Amino acid sequence: MTSHRISTTIPHKHWELLNRYVERFGTQQKVLEYALECLEKNSKKNSTLNEEDKVWNSLKFEKSLVIVDRTAFKLLIETADIKQMTEFFIQSKSVESAVEYILQKPLKECSLKEIMNGLIIVTNATKWFDSADYTDGGSHYTLRMTHSLGPNASKLNTIAFESLFKTYGVKVESTISPRTIFMKIFKSQ
Repeated sequence: MTSHRISTTIPHKHWELLNRYVERFGTQQKVLEYALECLEKNSKKNSTLNEEDKVWNSLKFEKSLVIVDRTAFKLLIETADIKQMTEFFIQSKSVESAVEYILQKPLKECSLKEIMNGLIIVTNATKWFDSADYTDGGSHYTLRMTHSLGPNASKLNTIAFESLFKTYGVKVESTISPRTIFMKIFKSQ
């Protein structure tokens, strides 16, 4: 195996870390080799995350994740001030942001199919829905979602999803019930 010599300077903080790990590994070379191998392993591990795990990771880093019992969450949604929540969903554009994060580009640079796929990934990751899928109807996509969170959840999510498609610039027709959301998303105006 060919070896290569390196020479560099590091801040005092990292010098102390290096010396602390030299006690454990024996030499600076072994510490650096181990650190590089760990970086490589973690890099491969992160690139193999599925889309849902990527959503959860983004929520964790944005500090926007709070774990609430599903029954308590349903009660919160049922008793929420729908008008205030509606305004929040429209202003915050949280669904738009989540889809852009998953797709790693602005909505305007995405195809409608990419946005549909991104929305399905986001909805499945949030666990608000029991099922979420869509079909291609030629001139439009039909989005179907079921949930057990009550009529307010249908209203709030419909508003948030309509905002996503309005921001993208396509027409949407929605039909909701206490447990379902059906949306027809037209491919062109």
